[in-house]
Amino acid sequence: MIERGIGGRCALVCVGLIASMVSWLAYQPWNPTGLFMTGAPFGRDFVNYWLGPRLAWAGEAWRLADLAAYDAAIRSALGATADSGRIFSYPPHILPPLLPFAALPFIVALTAFTAVNLGALAATLHLSDPNAAKRRGWLVVALVLSPPAATMVMFGQFGGLIALAATVSLLERERRPWLAGLCLAALSVKPQLALILGLILLGAGHWRWLPSAALGTTGLVILSLALFGIEPWDGFISFTLPIQSEFLTDFRPKKIATVCSVFFTARYWGLAPDLAWALQGMASIVALAVSVAVLRRGSLDPAALCVILLGTLVALPYASNYDVVIAAPALTLLLMDRTLAGRMPLLLAAVWLVVPLARIMLAYHIPILSLLMLGAVLREAFRLRSARLSSSAEHLPRSYGQTSAQSEWFGSSLDRKPVHAPLRPWRASATESATVSTRSSAG
Repeated sequence: MIERGIGGRCALVCVGLIASMVSWLAYQPWNPTGLFMTGAPFGRDFVNYWLGPRLAWAGEAWRLADLAAYDAAIRSALGATADSGRIFSYPPHILPPLLPFAALPFIVALTAFTAVNLGALAATLHLSDPNAAKRRGWLVVALVLSPPAATMVMFGQFGGLIALAATVSLLERERRPWLAGLCLAALSVKPQLALILGLILLGAGHWRWLPSAALGTTGLVILSLALFGIEPWDGFISFTLPIQSEFLTDFRPKKIATVCSVFFTARYWGLAPDLAWALQGMASIVALAVSVAVLRRGSLDPAALCVILLGTLVALPYASNYDVVIAAPALTLLLMDRTLAGRMPLLLAAVWLVVPLARIMLAYHIPILSLLMLGAVLREAFRLRSARLSSSAEHLPRSYGQTSAQSEWFGSSLDRKPVHAPLRPWRASATESATVSTRSSAG
């Protein structure tokens, strides 16, 4: 455990900055025309988000499904001198939202894109715990400087917007299911994430988001067809999906070096494919079951959000280290909030620090980020369960009629009652707590 005092919090931020700097320097940012960075000293993958919609708008969407032609377009547009090996791996309905960035010069677009995603992370932090408003300055600084956020910036990913959409879809599942559905529709540009979050919501008994999610996704698909025609979708289905699957099933670790899944770790350590898939299957089942159980509690504090969002990644055989940023706001609150008692959770701190170093550790045959995330999910879920048992023992006397088994994960019917509140975690107010106590005494 790490002390949660100001010394421990500052030390964790400083060590995180060092880890991020080491990772960034390993990518040779001083050579923006080289193998890793292209066009700028950061934002590697933003090339895809900037050039993809430009090519589609110019009627050259076929290049997105041709590795050699796509690489030639990158060389021509940004002056790259090395074969980048990039592939436009996203479904074509991501193209319309990217058009505003594609209309700007590359550096301006990258700067705006990065600022938007860092702003989305700050907004997600506030939604995860509005009670942190008075200490938001320190927490936002810690979040923006965090290793997961730095990794997002280095790779030029849109993890801030993904974090915001995922968090809102969880928080608004009851009061505004239409908004939760629209957020899941936005997440469909990363369909694996949308699928797992959707399964978790359904498993917890929430389904009213389905119509708006279906309509939103359909609308994005129709818009992409109207703007760019069928060609991008034809290339995505006939070329992109098969080659992405091939990278995983044939196990080409150099092509998927950012992946942090139990399957990847097992295959990298030499386990047979069937055994690796079996281990991934077990990890997925456990992560989904734990996430559903936590969501069924009703209230979503930062710890619960952290379990569900990290559990979503653990359940996937194909998730990257930069995707961990979707849980960064909740992680920041759990690690950096000075109002919390006790010491920092060691496994969460390890996840926080290892994210930017995952590729470097891979070179030394220690791809352990997925195992750290799985351990963190289980540890935090167990802590939540223990806290719930303690709370039940304190506030619900035996005369209430609740057995110890009923109070473990899912609680009483009173606990499962939907809480109607705006965009905020479902924390019981003092008035609500008093009401529960009065009802308990009356029972």
